[in-house]
Amino acid sequence: MVKLHSDFGILIHSGASKLRIKKSSKRGKAISKSLRSSVYCGFEYLEAKNGTAIDAVEAAVASLEDSGIFNAGIGSSITYNKQIEMDAAIMNGKEISAGAVGMVQNTRNPVRLARLVMERTDHVMIVSEGTTELSRAFGNKTEYLKPSPRAIRTYNHLYKNMKKEWKKNYKLLSTAAAAADYGTVGAVAIDREGNVASAVSTGGKWLKLHGRIGDSAVIGGGLYADNESGAACATGSGEYTMRLCLCKYACDQMKERHNASLVSQDTIALLTRRFGSNTGGVILVNRKAQFAAAMNTESMPTALLTSKMERIKVTLNKNEIRY
Repeated sequence: MVKLHSDFGILIHSGASKLRIKKSSKRGKAISKSLRSSVYCGFEYLEAKNGTAIDAVEAAVASLEDSGIFNAGIGSSITYNKQIEMDAAIMNGKEISAGAVGMVQNTRNPVRLARLVMERTDHVMIVSEGTTELSRAFGNKTEYLKPSPRAIRTYNHLYKNMKKEWKKNYKLLSTAAAAADYGTVGAVAIDREGNVASAVSTGGKWLKLHGRIGDSAVIGGGLYADNESGAACATGSGEYTMRLCLCKYACDQMKERHNASLVSQDTIALLTRRFGSNTGGVILVNRKAQFAAAMNTESMPTALLTSKMERIKVTLNKNEIRY
């Protein structure tokens, strides 16, 4: 007989940003509303009799993709050649199974496609045209995702200020991150059986080169999950996160240390020490069902709901995190 956990829950985020968010602003209210709706979408699965952590994170991230507010799904950023190319991944800590997709086009919910890769193929990652072919093979409807008017305005502003030669545009990308406000979306969860899971989805960097794949599709970089340690999900500069294998680092730390909050802080301290401030954030849950979040940016909107809580806890800015 499986020993059931008395505690279960889900924590989601909608990307790290240099900019502080006013709760009372139109944007702040929209973010809070979407986070509440999405975290509850995931929690409903955990409450169900046979609900699983993997179902919960998939549902929550798909809801965030559909919101149009964040840099994921229908709200995705635009590449240098004015296209939408999305990345996503999902990981089940029960068997450390994983699925990832990169350069996804014509698919409304890349996170759902990532789960199909995990559960119905022999592979971990599928990219580019292969994702469209796979989606059709599984009977999914494909649709052209047209960049929003807001995305086009942001693209035009950034493109105008871009260097003419092919050089590293660090200042441009920094400006782009601020212009977009919000980035990658993700979730971590633990269910009644103590299984953990993580999922992540993004439109990637503004004005990224065609073919660029970020940390959201990289197992160990943008996400990781293992029942022996916990689950983690990152946001921020994908290149830095990949180079540090940041989420695998966080999970390895949780295997040795049992305080989730200290692990999240230590993980972001590593990111800051190696690459500076305003480079990212992380959310995680350990095998004791302790949730935590940390960032070196001004904001990283999150929503948390557990079996011990009477209502959803939403935070927008760094100083509000109290898990």
